[in-house]
Amino acid sequence: MQVTEKIDNIELKIRQLAQKMDRLNEENNTLKAENERLKTDLDKQKGAVQTLKNKLDKTQGMLDTQHVSKSADSEQLKKQLDQYIKEIDKCIEWLSNNP
Repeated sequence: MQVTEKIDNIELKIRQLAQKMDRLNEENNTLKAENERLKTDLDKQKGAVQTLKNKLDKTQGMLDTQHVSKSADSEQLKKQLDQYIKEIDKCIEWLSNNP
């Protein structure tokens, strides 16, 4: 091989390497842009998840409060019914003893 052929061969390889480097730089820039977009989307999703968690906690608190309130109301109603039953039993006993 002559020196000019070797130089031409080296020049060809340098051009090929430069083209490959350009493609890799474009791909790298594309991937960087996609990475930033995905980070932004992830931040939005994290915000949405946090908002939903807060709403869930608030709703759960309200449901717990309602449950306690309903339990208290149920207990009050049960006591009142027990009292009525006792009064009815007394009336039945009085009627049975007084013909």
